[in-house]
Amino acid sequence: MINSIFKCSATLALEAPTSSPILFRGNLCDNIIKSKQFGFDAVEIHIRKPDEVDAEEIKKSCSKNNIAVSTLGTGMSYTIDGLSLTSLDLTVKTAAIDRIKEYVDLAEKLDCGVIIGSMKGKINPDFHDKHLLEYKDSISKIAGYAFEKNVPIYIEAINRYEINFHNTLKEQAEFLLCYNNSTTKMMIDTFHMNIEEPDLEESIKKYGKLIGHAHFADSNRLYPGAGHIDFLNIMNSLLEIQYSGYVAFEYLPYPDPDTAAKYGLEYLRQKEIEVNELCFKSETGSKK
Repeated sequence: MINSIFKCSATLALEAPTSSPILFRGNLCDNIIKSKQFGFDAVEIHIRKPDEVDAEEIKKSCSKNNIAVSTLGTGMSYTIDGLSLTSLDLTVKTAAIDRIKEYVDLAEKLDCGVIIGSMKGKINPDFHDKHLLEYKDSISKIAGYAFEKNVPIYIEAINRYEINFHNTLKEQAEFLLCYNNSTTKMMIDTFHMNIEEPDLEESIKKYGKLIGHAHFADSNRLYPGAGHIDFLNIMNSLLEIQYSGYVAFEYLPYPDPDTAAKYGLEYLRQKEIEVNELCFKSETGSKK
């Protein structure tokens, strides 16, 4: 038995379509207990509106079950309510900023981070520069607000078929470097990286200092091990950059949530054993 290398987080939602990459749906406290029983270290809560969640109830449940909240997912505010940080409609953009601030307020209570993924929105290529100016203004306001509350913001690089800008780690990193803000980082997602990155491991190593959160899903958006992504090399790369954040399981709950959670964790823990063996061989080889 080895000590776990990575802290794993289960994705939860009160409600979400079965086509959404969320492991457990339903009562959050019940699923916090369930996540702990499976062996997760934390939960990532995806919600439409922050006021849907009773922060004190969640904190008590987490404390009782010795599990943390790693992050809050904000994507439903875009997919359901259409709130976009790049919108040229000032009313929509302002509502999106205000909604993210509400997530930040909740995250402060739960001692976790906030993900900005789908809420980046899509841009009209004919007004590309205008959209990016609005986006930069939105992130600037959110980053400043979150910094004051010491809440990490994780901006996700999403593939071109879902979001039509800042799809690669390079593009996302160049944008983040505009901000001298220690609480605003980049989030990687292996599913999106498999589409956009020519070399997943090298991208992780190159932009490692900016990576604050990670999502694991295989090439087919199922649990790690169900597709063709080389998670052993990805995990080695994360170790090389001394990644200490959470790895959240954001993948489809197939064939069913319990099986998907079980297989994902078993696969990752097996890869941890292989990582340890590689590290041991490397260390003993260097001593010869």
